[in-house]
Amino acid sequence: VVGKSVSAGAVSGATLQTRVRTWLNFAQRRLARAFDFHELDIIYEGSATVADVKRYPLTTGTNNLGLTRPKDIHSITLIDGANSRKLQRYGPRRFRQKFPRPENFTSDRPLIYTRFGNTLDMFKIPDAIYTLHIWYPQWPTLFTTGSQTSDFDNKDELLITLGVMEAYLALEEYQDAAVWAARAKGQLVDAINVQGDIDWEPQADPFRIG
Repeated sequence: VVGKSVSAGAVSGATLQTRVRTWLNFAQRRLARAFDFHELDIIYEGSATVADVKRYPLTTGTNNLGLTRPKDIHSITLIDGANSRKLQRYGPRRFRQKFPRPENFTSDRPLIYTRFGNTLDMFKIPDAIYTLHIWYPQWPTLFTTGSQTSDFDNKDELLITLGVMEAYLALEEYQDAAVWAARAKGQLVDAINVQGDIDWEPQADPFRIG
């Protein structure tokens, strides 16, 4: 499609054949940054708190939550029978302003969490082991072999278009890159429009004074 031999050299000096997988991975990440598609939304129910521990790495490390390639957190539900609750998310600055030292409070069922980097802090600090149900979007699996398929569903033409665009950008052929970028934009709009939360109706809360 790019009109180059796979044995030709890129600007970096690498042959184009060795760069194709890299460009497709760039395309996948660009697509994941643009929108949270359903096929990469995950419900993970294997996380848990630890008594008297406030901080939890997302993926690896002591007391980690066991998530895989998390891009963000959509919601966390603390499971405790009739006392189960959806935790409220605070931004890091607000969290630190409200609770500069969570250890000063008696441990209890958490109400609030914040994400900072790749860790979550909770308030209050958990007083026991609680199962957590975490809904989160993933980054796609990187291509490492020619036999892999993408985590994205029904978006092959969009990934190819983005991959060609990335190839032209790497080759510094910006006019061709712009043509393929325009194609990718139209295909992205189509892909987003297909995904709809149709089982939903807006509901207005009653107006209250005071």
